[in-house]
Amino acid sequence: MATKRILEVLVLGALVILLVFPAFAEEYIFGTYTQKPFEGKTINVALVAEPRSDALKKLLPEFEQLTGVKVNMEILPYPTLQEKQAVAVTQGTGAYDVVHVDCVWIGQYAGQGLVIPVEDFIAKTDPKVLALDDFIPSVLSEQGMWEGKIYGLPFIQAVFGLHYRTDIFEEFGLTPPNTWEELYDTAKMLTEKLKDRGMAGLTFMGRRGVQLQCTYDNMLWSFGGEWYDENYNPTINSPEAVAALEYFKSLIPFAPAGVLTYDWDENANAFAQGKAAMNLQWQNSAPLCQDPSKSTIVGKFNFTLIPGKAQPDGSIKRTPTFGGWGLMIPKDSRNKEAAWEFIVWATSPEMEKKLAYAMPGARYSSLNDPELRAKYVEYDGMLKSLPLAKGRPRIPAYSELADALEV
Repeated sequence: MATKRILEVLVLGALVILLVFPAFAEEYIFGTYTQKPFEGKTINVALVAEPRSDALKKLLPEFEQLTGVKVNMEILPYPTLQEKQAVAVTQGTGAYDVVHVDCVWIGQYAGQGLVIPVEDFIAKTDPKVLALDDFIPSVLSEQGMWEGKIYGLPFIQAVFGLHYRTDIFEEFGLTPPNTWEELYDTAKMLTEKLKDRGMAGLTFMGRRGVQLQCTYDNMLWSFGGEWYDENYNPTINSPEAVAALEYFKSLIPFAPAGVLTYDWDENANAFAQGKAAMNLQWQNSAPLCQDPSKSTIVGKFNFTLIPGKAQPDGSIKRTPTFGGWGLMIPKDSRNKEAAWEFIVWATSPEMEKKLAYAMPGARYSSLNDPELRAKYVEYDGMLKSLPLAKGRPRIPAYSELADALEV
């Protein structure tokens, strides 16, 4: 009787486990939402303060309904996120289950083992929902990979390009400049032609800081320069780097008088208010220019490839600066599976389309979507630019190096 009773208890216990934890009965495939193996769990997510983050937060009820997972989302300004998140993952507090990692921090986060590789999770995820090959490879590499392993998926990206006034270019019979030499000539000519209208030929972010450095990178790399060599010895004083800097300085006379005080906001607003015919900036200033309450150039501009350096063989070397963020899982997270379910959902093709109004995605499917391309002028330029884009150094010492190199 005792043996029979033990068997009954064991069978009953097994049934309870199968009912309460169905993932044990059949291995759960992430992204299918056919079961809710993480129901009742709560995950803490940190995101940088950007329109796409705010848009995602509004859709959290959808995720919670699909999975039964509650999400506490903390959206923080860049400096606050950088400090608070780094302290949490370095000290192993388990405060966050999903962290938002700037591509230039990957050397610190992945290189120092603060976040986990996700290949095992990828192998257990519905390939149609994950659609890994739908990500533009350069974006996935820069935002999610370190030393050949995938640590996260892209969420928020930006690429430099040339914004230009289509009405003014049509008026003067111009086409967008393809080379830096053509940009110089076009900016010079337009500055002369438009001075009576109070317009400059070109504007850019000239204030000392990260935006100035990112603008210069477009020129540095296409001129053949680099930050450092294969042994991490600084090469910023190389002939190529100096030539790129001298070229950059030569554009100042064709810019608005206050350009050396312009950061992202000032520069985007200058172009949106009709103070310049061209603008070297991230694509994410385009929505501002399409906002009738903030812009005088709605429907009068376009976004295209950044100019490049003409090569002896007739080709053009373009190296648009890339920036962006990936969603990753800290090694000290206590809810890694639920965190991965969230990342898959937040970066899925379906969500790309839902979030498009806030910021473009990094998938071929969204950037090629006819409906989205008709609404957002920057999509065509992004699709051309992202495969050519180059990211800033992702080494752990990036922040210190950037401070030393800012001009």
